[in-house]
Amino acid sequence: MAETVARIARSERIAQLDILRGLAILLILLMNIAYMADWQDPDYFPPRLGWTTIDQGAWWLHQMLDGTQRGLLELLFGAGVLIMARTAMTPDGPVAVADLHYRRNLWLAAFGVAHGLVLLWPGDILLSYGCAALLVFPFRTLPVRKLLIIGISMSVVLCLWNVADYADRIDLAARVAAGDPTAAKAWAKAITEVSPADPGMIAGAMNFPSLAAWAGFGQFLWVIVQFTEIGIFWENWAEAFATMLIGMALLKTGMLQGKASARTYWWLMVLGYGIGLAVRTQAYWTELDFSPQPRIGMFTHSFMRLPITIGHVGAVSLLLRTRAGFDLLKACAATGKMPLTTYMGASIIGGLMFSPLFGLWGRFSFGALAGIAFAIMALQLAGANLWLCAFATGPLEWLWKSLAYNQRQPFRRAISGAEVMS
Repeated sequence: MAETVARIARSERIAQLDILRGLAILLILLMNIAYMADWQDPDYFPPRLGWTTIDQGAWWLHQMLDGTQRGLLELLFGAGVLIMARTAMTPDGPVAVADLHYRRNLWLAAFGVAHGLVLLWPGDILLSYGCAALLVFPFRTLPVRKLLIIGISMSVVLCLWNVADYADRIDLAARVAAGDPTAAKAWAKAITEVSPADPGMIAGAMNFPSLAAWAGFGQFLWVIVQFTEIGIFWENWAEAFATMLIGMALLKTGMLQGKASARTYWWLMVLGYGIGLAVRTQAYWTELDFSPQPRIGMFTHSFMRLPITIGHVGAVSLLLRTRAGFDLLKACAATGKMPLTTYMGASIIGGLMFSPLFGLWGRFSFGALAGIAFAIMALQLAGANLWLCAFATGPLEWLWKSLAYNQRQPFRRAISGAEVMS
């Protein structure tokens, strides 16, 4: 008889993990919307449509939180691997668990491809997460110390490429100061990359002859962003793999589930935010002259997402220990149970809103985009909670689970006798 693996029962779900996941999957839109609504990159380009106090606040919020939503999702993904593999924690554990793990993540990668080619979101992370998870499973039995050493070491190594870019920029600045004409030309080009683009040119960039042409451009952009000139697939894949290992370690210690002491969470929050936010603040304060001078943020930005992410774990864990904090955050558990639907749903909303259909692309400043993002998040949060009143899972989660388990999963929510009588 073939081995089967039981799904996680509702009674086995850990509320803190759902809330952390729900917060992260909602707030990732705050990072993505600037790319959906304009071609300017908030990390490198100065604003051109407004620089009010609200715009500046939204820009700083973006820089401080950038990458930390991914960080939380990656930690939780690693933790989820251990939870799914709870019956296979020895090297000779059931083959069925490994079979489910690999099938589940191959399908997740397929969702990522559809996210890029059908929903036209070039910044998809599902493909890289699914591929990274394929290699994570054999590490599940390692002790906490080894998981942390491997995960943190990989995260440090990933910064070395950016250190090389920083060194190259220092060398370029020195050659410019020495009067090198070739360096002067390269410097002039770098200046254009940190200068505001012409609004008329931006607006004209979306004048496609048809929606088919726009869709074709979106698919081409997905390939460029994921695999070639920008290549975020490779960076996200390695980043996700490293952080998933750290997530496994934190689950084994009980930190992700809220089982550590309040003192531990205070230290996580103070040190995580203290280090990460301090370094990012210093780095981005120097960015505000919008010149191509070498900046420490060129090599610290990516790595600093890790301590800030750990700070998030500490802060949320402390909040959930209070009645007011739990009441404030408990609604986020719904989006945490529907992460795929929430994430891809935001891409559908943003993609349609800023498509050529409505002419809104390239028209909003950072502050306005942040307001739009928060409005969409509020709608998604309310929608997820209402949806789960009637259904057991989100529509895309249902499809994913049905594909992973090779059989149709429950969709409608089963109502208990106690609920009927109440």
